[in-house]
Amino acid sequence: MELNRRRFFGLGVLATAAATALGELALAPSASAFGPSVLYQGVTPPSDVPQKYGALYPKTVQLQHQSNSSLNGTLLVVFEQPAEVPVFPIYRSTDNGATWSHISSISDTHYGVGNRCCAYLFELPQQIGSMPAGTLLCAGISVPLDDSATRMELYSSSNGGQSWSWVSEIAVGGSYSGTAIWEPNLIVANNKLICYYSDSRDKTNHDQKIVHQSSTNGVTWGSVVDDVALSPQNLRPGMPVVSLLPNGNYFMSYEVVNLSGTPTNFKISSDPESWTPANVGTQVGTGGSPFNLVLPDGKILFNSYGSGNIWINTSNGTGSWTSVAAPIQGGYSRTLQYVTGTGRVLIMSCPIMGSTLNTITYADMDFGHSVGSYYKIVNRKSGLVLGIQGGSQANGAQVVQWTDTGAADQAWHVTTASGRTKFGNRNSGQVIGIWQGGTADGADAVQWLDTGSADQQWQMVAVGSYYKFVDVNSAKVLGVLGGSTSVGAQVVQWTDTGTTDQQWQLVQVS
Repeated sequence: MELNRRRFFGLGVLATAAATALGELALAPSASAFGPSVLYQGVTPPSDVPQKYGALYPKTVQLQHQSNSSLNGTLLVVFEQPAEVPVFPIYRSTDNGATWSHISSISDTHYGVGNRCCAYLFELPQQIGSMPAGTLLCAGISVPLDDSATRMELYSSSNGGQSWSWVSEIAVGGSYSGTAIWEPNLIVANNKLICYYSDSRDKTNHDQKIVHQSSTNGVTWGSVVDDVALSPQNLRPGMPVVSLLPNGNYFMSYEVVNLSGTPTNFKISSDPESWTPANVGTQVGTGGSPFNLVLPDGKILFNSYGSGNIWINTSNGTGSWTSVAAPIQGGYSRTLQYVTGTGRVLIMSCPIMGSTLNTITYADMDFGHSVGSYYKIVNRKSGLVLGIQGGSQANGAQVVQWTDTGAADQAWHVTTASGRTKFGNRNSGQVIGIWQGGTADGADAVQWLDTGSADQQWQMVAVGSYYKFVDVNSAKVLGVLGGSTSVGAQVVQWTDTGTTDQQWQLVQVS
C-alpha cells in the first residue's frame, strides 16, 4: 500500500511428517505445517539511503517448466534490500518452503545505480521470443540514489535463478515522489508476455493508474494500455496482481489509495488486455496492499494489509467471500504461493515501509489440498460421517454428523506425529479442535486454523476396527451429543463412557 505508493524519503504508511501406523490402520505419509519462521532480518542501510525499512515486498515462484528436471519443485523468493547500490537477493528452498538459503543476487547491470524496488518473479510456461519455457524472469525497478528516475528492468535466468542476465527495459518513469512507475506483475496470455504495473506519469488526468504493456519476445514492448484509471483525478489504484480463473476469465486485484479505508478491490475480464478502466471494481478488503492466488480446485485466495485473515471465494469471483484466520501476520503485499510438493500454501510476509527494520517471515497453511490420503470418519452408533455444519469454511464452524454425501467437508486429512493426530478438513483446510480450548463435558468440536494447540491434537485408541479420539488438552473423547443418531447432531467432547457414539472408523476416500 502507499500514500504516493512509496515516498523515496522513507515516509511510513500504512515438513512433511511421516505418519505413524496406529493399530490396524496404517496412515499414509502426509503434509504438515511449518512456521512462522524467519527468512531474513533487515539490516540498517547507510545513512544516505532514504529507505530505512531494511527489507520489503517478498515475491515467490515455484519452478515447474525447467529443462533440468531436478530443479522442478524448487521455490524461490526475491525481495527489496535497501542499500547504497542495492540488489535483489534470491533465496531458494528445496524442501517445499520449510528452509531457505541465499543463492544469488540480481545486480543492476544496465545502469549500475541499483535495483531498488518491488521485484517480481515469473517462470515462462511457454516460449516467448528466443526465451524457452522455463526461463525465469524478474521484473523490478532500478532507481538512482538521487531519485531522478524509475526504470522498470527485466532480467532472466536459464539455470533456476543461480545467475542472471539483463533482457530489456519495459518502461521509464520519473521520481518516487513525482511521476514514478512501480509494482510490476507478469503473466503470459495470447502468446504474449504481459506486464501490469502502477503508473503515475499521467498526472493531468490520473494521479496514478494501473496499466499494462505487452511483448511477443520480451525485448520490445508495445504501447501503454490503461487498465484501472479512475475519477476523481486524485485516486491512486495500484499493486495489480492478475490470475487466470478456471472458467477462462482473468482476475485482477488492486488497491485504491485515497478512497476511504484504502479498499482492496478486484475486477474480472475475459480478455487480459481489456479491463474497462473507469470501473472501480468490487471491494473485498481494506488497508491496501492486496495479493491473490487461484488454487487448483478453483478457490480464489485474497489478502490485504487491513487484516491478517485470508478471504476465500469458490465461485470464480462471484458471490460471497469467507474470511479465515492465517498462521502469520498481515504484511505489505503478503504473498501466497501454492506448493505442489505439499498441496499447501506458502505465505511470505513483511510488515510495512517506515523507519523500523523489517523481518521477512513465512509459514504454510492448508486449504484442503494437503498431500496424503483423505478419510471419511464414520460414527459406529449412527453410521453417519463427520462433516462441517453447512459445509462452512469459517473458523469456528460446528463439527456435526451427517449422511455420507461425498462432499469435501466430509473428507479429512489425517496427520500423525509422535503419537498425536490432527484431522484437517478437505473443504476448509482447518483442523478439528474444541471451542476455546474448553475442557468441560459437552464442549463443542469445531474447525479452526491449525495453531498446534493441544485441543487440536488427538490420541487414536484402537477399539477393534474402530478408534476413540482422545483430546490431548482435556483427555475427553470425541462423541455425539446425547448419543444422537440424527443427521446434523452436534459432535462434542465427553468423558469416556465406552458408548459406541464415541467410536469412529476411518475409511480412505482418496
